[in-house]
Parts: sequence; C-alpha cells; structure tokens
Amino acid sequence: MKQPFLPLLLVIAPLALAEDSPSQQFEGIPVSWGWNFGDLVSDTPTGLTFVQVDGGDTNSLALKVDGSIVSWGQWDHHGMVSDTPTGTDFVQVTAGSNHSLAVKIDGSIVAWGFDVSGQVSDTPSGTDFAQVAGGSSHSLALKTDGSIVSWGSDSDGQVANTPVGTNFTQVAGGDDHSLALKSDGSIVSWGKNSNGQVSNTPSGNSFVQVACGDEHSLVLRLDGSIASWGYDGAGQVSNTPTGNDFVQVAGGGYHSLALKSDGSIVSWGSDLYRQISRTPAGSHFGQVAGGGYHSIALDIDPNLKSGSPDTWFVLTVTNLVAGQTALVNVGHATVGGTVIAAYSLAGGGPINTPWGAGLLTPPWFALPFMTANAAGVASMSVSVPMGTVGMSVWFQSLDWRAQALSNGLAMTVR
Repeated sequence: MKQPFLPLLLVIAPLALAEDSPSQQFEGIPVSWGWNFGDLVSDTPTGLTFVQVDGGDTNSLALKVDGSIVSWGQWDHHGMVSDTPTGTDFVQVTAGSNHSLAVKIDGSIVAWGFDVSGQVSDTPSGTDFAQVAGGSSHSLALKTDGSIVSWGSDSDGQVANTPVGTNFTQVAGGDDHSLALKSDGSIVSWGKNSNGQVSNTPSGNSFVQVACGDEHSLVLRLDGSIASWGYDGAGQVSNTPTGNDFVQVAGGGYHSLALKSDGSIVSWGSDLYRQISRTPAGSHFGQVAGGGYHSIALDIDPNLKSGSPDTWFVLTVTNLVAGQTALVNVGHATVGGTVIAAYSLAGGGPINTPWGAGLLTPPWFALPFMTANAAGVASMSVSVPMGTVGMSVWFQSLDWRAQALSNGLAMTVR
C-alpha cells in the first residue's frame, strides 16, 4: 500500500443493496433464462470471471472481474452490443431498454446504444458519478455528493421533475419513471404515473433498495420484506412474495425477481417466455437482474462458500465510495448469532485461522459486532473517509456461532 492508513469511521444506517451495484464482488458465472430472441439466453458467456450482470430489452451485459464489459444479443441494430466500450477500468454497468451505461473507476460515465432522445449523446461529463441507471429513453446517475442527474426523454417529467438535494443513495429507472432512495430510508418517485408508479409509492423510511420494471416498481425493506406497486397486468404486484428473508430485488419488463438470503431466486409476474417457470433452482446465486422478457443471475463460485451448504453465508459491501456511506451486509448467518466483519489494507491472505483459510492479511481491523436478524441477515454502515479514492480494501466476515468464514472481497475505493 502506498497510501497511508485512514481508519473507517462507523455510523449505524440502513442497508442499501443497489440493483446494479458493482460492489457485490464475488466472482460468478452468468445464467440466463426466458426469451431467447437474438440468442439472449443461448449466447450467455461462460467462465467464472464475472461480478455483475444486467439486462435490457434485446441485449444483456456483464462486468468482468478485470473491469471489462461483455455484451450479447444478436439484435444489434443500434450498437447495443457492437459499440460496447473496451478497456478494463469499469466498475458498474446497467441497461436501459435499448441503450446501456457504465461507470468508470475515475467516476466518469460511458453510454452507448439507441439515442433517439439524447439518452446517450447527452450523457454528462465529469468524474464525480457513483452509479447509473437506464430507463426506456432516459438515463440517470447518482453523483458522489448524493445528488441526481437525469437526461434523455422528458415526455413525462423524467428529467424536469428529477428531485434536488444531496441526500440520495441509489437510483433506478423504469420505462418512463424513476425511483430514488434517500439516506433516511425513504423513497422518491417521478415521471409517468399512468398506473400509479408515482402516486402509489409507499411512504415511510424503512427501505434499503429500489428497482423498476417497465411500469411497476418494487423495493426491499430493512426487515427483508418486499413491497411492489404500479401496473399489475401480469401479477407483478399482486403476486409479490411474502416473507422477510430477501436481500435484493430486480425488475424486468412485466416480471420481477428477488434474491433470498440463502442464495435462492424467486420470480413472479409475466411468464410469457418462461421467465418465471424456468427460474433456476438452487441456493448458489449472488445477484439477479431483469431484462425485457428474460432474466439473468450470477451463479457464485462454490469455492467462495464456507462450510457445508447449510452454513455458508455471503458477505457483500456496496457503495464503497470516498465521502459516502459503504453498506456491509451478511446473508444466511445464524439467526440471532454474532457476526464479525473485518477489513485489511495489507492484502487478501490466505492465512491460517481457527475457522479455516482467512482471506485478510494482517494487520486486520474488526468492525463493531453485528447480530443476525430473524432472516439470518446482519448489516451495518461504514463512513468512507474523503481522500481514500483508489485505496485497496479486503473484507471478510465470521459467523461466530457457526464458526465459519464467509467469502472474501477485494475492492477498491471509488
């Protein structure tokens, strides 16, 4: 490490698992199902080198562990695939209907694909962006100061009605509406309201993640439950699953997905192209994403799981951005048990520990102990100091009651 050690200041705040978060840095294999138009399913890339996936109407894309982007789908009429940028300096990707966006490690944005309303050509310049999201013909981005920028089609106020302020932590784009999560756990919606996408937005401050389908929206609550609203023509609202063991939600065109704390996937809504009935079984997934009529998941490397299938649990860290709040989450921990998360600035091991191979090089520093809730989820927030951009940080967690280590994360502060 060339940079001096700067301790992470800790504050307690809600967990926010962004739908397109690049910080869920376990490697996995993309898995696709549903509509195979343009070989969206059959051309899914192989190899255990991917860290994030997302889907548009007629294309899919994935971020590799080396920071490069792979796109696929043979209906390439607007360059959604052929114009995919090269390089290995990307940290997040997202797909709109027929255009895509990516955030680079320097905080700048690259966009490509269909540009009928300036959703590509009007992409803002600068190096102070932390997350991007795509709608049908509009785009939006979260800046490192917590403010939101929107551009592209403004047919329903998607741009003009963008909320002001610097207290936002995540954005999501639907067909012609958008959602944003505020730092106090409340939600703001704007844009098209033909099916209550805006007016039926739930109130309160218990939310930790937002996601959009075409004309419906869904959110994840702090207690691990899901709320949905908007267009319900295929049961994408009324068939929303109950329970409080969910850790991520995602919206497709007219269907939705959720990832459970045990690593399994639940889908509901339109099954026109078997995007529900062909949902893969198993408890080994780390992220889900919805396309127009297809879905994608990241199948985690079994080698990253600790212990038996009944005891492994997954550590994620999101929004590791200088000057912002990083969010630490451990899923499938022992209910009511103590969870210890730690970090190192010296490397990722391996070293021998009483619990198996440790993936933190000494010296390592423990965060305050967490207690897993009734869903087996433990979470906390960490304030990332200014001036730490480019710093490498390694994370791992320990389920004290199960005496098992989680996967390890190797991340870079953005």
